[in-house]
Amino acid sequence: MSEEKQNVEKPSLFGMILNPTEQFEKIKKRPLIWGAMVIVTILTVIGSWLMSLGIEIQDDMGIPNMEIFVQINSIIVGLLSPVFGVLISSFIYWIIIKIVRSEATFQQLFSMNTYIMIISAFSILINGALTAILGGDGEVLFTSLGSLIVVEGAMAGLFNNLEVFTIWGVILSAIGLHKVGELSKGLAWTISIAFFVIAIIFSMIGAAFSASLGV
Repeated sequence: MSEEKQNVEKPSLFGMILNPTEQFEKIKKRPLIWGAMVIVTILTVIGSWLMSLGIEIQDDMGIPNMEIFVQINSIIVGLLSPVFGVLISSFIYWIIIKIVRSEATFQQLFSMNTYIMIISAFSILINGALTAILGGDGEVLFTSLGSLIVVEGAMAGLFNNLEVFTIWGVILSAIGLHKVGELSKGLAWTISIAFFVIAIIFSMIGAAFSASLGV
């Protein structure tokens, strides 16, 4: 690490809550990754495990120790999803950045998405705790509109994605693409919202397909 980067104050993972703009400016100058990734992964694993405790499991196949299998699977998903999620989103952003000829680096984008991922980790942790206490199916998040309005099919996919932390993440992604990715505000917001809309469309298709199969 260069002396210039060492003199720059480290970005704060939990500072993303109170002052994200300041953290993005620090990330641009000092794009750290692994410390934040470890914390995000730990929170995601705990949240995923808690969620598995509250899910009512229907073992129609007679698999022994099904509850333990579900818990282990949830922990594995919690371990892998943060890294792969950040990697994929950073790669897509990096391609867009190159197309518009921004000078932002892949490391800066990876660091940016890692710090933004703390919002998703909080969502999983809070919803996991609520599921462990109150029960649920693990599909409808307590912090989503789907927990307030019960619908089926494609609309269920829509309402489940209209979730507090998800929308928060969309806002942070737009700010990050502007501050770290050096995109114009208009383009940054367009990209962030476009990804959100695409995710909703896929979720609605999946929910409609599941409903048609009676799953």
